[in-house]
Amino acid sequence: MKKSISITRRLGMIIMGILLLCMIIIFISMYKTNYDEVKKAAGVEAFGCANITTALIDPTDIEKIKQGDTALAEEVGESINWTIQHKGIFEGQYVMDLEGNLIAVDENLMEQGFNVGDTFHIDEEDLERLKITKAPVYSDVYEFGGMKRLSGYAPVFKDHDPDQEIIAVSAIDFEASILHTRTWDMIKGGLFFAAIPLLLVGVATIFLINRTIAPLNDASEFASRVAKGDLTVKPLAIKRNDEIGVLSTDLNTMANNLKEIIGELAISSSQLANTTEEVSASSEEISASAEQNLQTYHSVQTGAEEQLHIVHQTNELLQQIAKATIEMNDRSIQLQKASQFSVEKAEQGEELVDRSLQQIEQMNEESSSLTESMNELQEKSAEINNIITIITQIAEQTNLLALNASIEAAHAGEKGKGFAVVAQEIRRLAEQSSEATHQISDLIHDIQDGTERAVKQTDVSRESMVHGSEIIEETGKSFYEIRDSINEVVSDINRMSGNMMKINSDIDKIVESMTSIETISTSNVDEALNVIALSEEQTAGIEEMTSSMEMLSNMTEDLKKRTQQFNI
Repeated sequence: MKKSISITRRLGMIIMGILLLCMIIIFISMYKTNYDEVKKAAGVEAFGCANITTALIDPTDIEKIKQGDTALAEEVGESINWTIQHKGIFEGQYVMDLEGNLIAVDENLMEQGFNVGDTFHIDEEDLERLKITKAPVYSDVYEFGGMKRLSGYAPVFKDHDPDQEIIAVSAIDFEASILHTRTWDMIKGGLFFAAIPLLLVGVATIFLINRTIAPLNDASEFASRVAKGDLTVKPLAIKRNDEIGVLSTDLNTMANNLKEIIGELAISSSQLANTTEEVSASSEEISASAEQNLQTYHSVQTGAEEQLHIVHQTNELLQQIAKATIEMNDRSIQLQKASQFSVEKAEQGEELVDRSLQQIEQMNEESSSLTESMNELQEKSAEINNIITIITQIAEQTNLLALNASIEAAHAGEKGKGFAVVAQEIRRLAEQSSEATHQISDLIHDIQDGTERAVKQTDVSRESMVHGSEIIEETGKSFYEIRDSINEVVSDINRMSGNMMKINSDIDKIVESMTSIETISTSNVDEALNVIALSEEQTAGIEEMTSSMEMLSNMTEDLKKRTQQFNI
């Protein structure tokens, strides 16, 4: 019952919502259409009255007011009060020039705070349309002076002649709120009468829906009892040709089929429970036997693995020994080669020592010859030094004679000038000769010093060569001893290499035997692992079967309990 009420309520809310939306759309459409018509009528009424009252305005008075006649402006304002006094729906009338400046105002506009000379609103488009058509126009709704207004404008022609220019505009204002008031007054009656049929349609629709879905209550109660396991419920007696009738027939068929299925399941579950108990007991016995066999196979596999491990370790150890002997043999061969190379190098060293001794002897002889040449050079340098000393003395004597000649030439006066020049030149040459001899003397002294140092260094080198010769002779003796020792080592290495080759051959035979043993042991372990794997698979299969039988037994018990929940 709750479900049908909920469906009825939901459908009713949807229908009423749609009807309400239709009413809102109709209301907005009616309001917009009537509002436009009311605004048009108000505008026509405003500019019509404004056009009529232009006859009360003298065009010459407007010219005078523009020139500053305020008294005349008040008279014109009083004259246009007539319109408001006879038409109370208007908010005010006023006259303004084409720039929007007020020329005359009535009492209402003055009460709103506007006076002659103030600027008032006029839309540029409305003013332009007025000038072009020279006919009255009305504005759209606008806000000015704290009020929303709709204004009607009428042109005031010069001399009241429409063929002449427009000198002013007569305007009358409506308060815009009156448009909404008039519009609502026009549509509220129609809206009320339009809403009544819609509401009646909605109520009738909800009633018909409720009547149509009422049989669903019986079907819902029937399905609820079947869901709770009560299959003794009476069949539905709904005789209809629509979807609800088809649903009731299907529910009756479903209940009958459930009775047959549940009855058969109850019988089958009992038989299955007995069978699963027997199979489960047999599976447990087979599982215990397979577990015992598996433990035995594991013991055999463990022993085989330990044997394989020992053989494998022994084989690895022998392989390491064989590898070590091969490496030792290789090392002995390398050592033999290195020893032979050392012998060759020792012999080369002996040859180098002999050649070094010969070279040192030659250098010693050349050093002695160089020492003699240096001594001879030193003696020649001493002789040159003596000659330079004599030249220096001659230059000094020449310089002194040139000085005396210059003095004598000075005493001779004009006659001795030429001799003085020659004496001066001789003096200059003597000074240059003296300086050159001094420089040569310094160079000779440097050569003598260098020669002495070279002689000393040569003596030191000769002594070093003698000492080096002695060391090289001792080195030669050492090379002879090294060669003899290396020859003895080579003999020992050859004997050791032969022994290593024999040991390596014996180890290879042992490794080959251990490899065969390891292969056999590995095969035994693999066979044991295969047997264990098969036993584990068998055990796992038995355990899985046992688990499945237990699960099947539980499912059977659960199925029996579930079938017992139904009342057949």
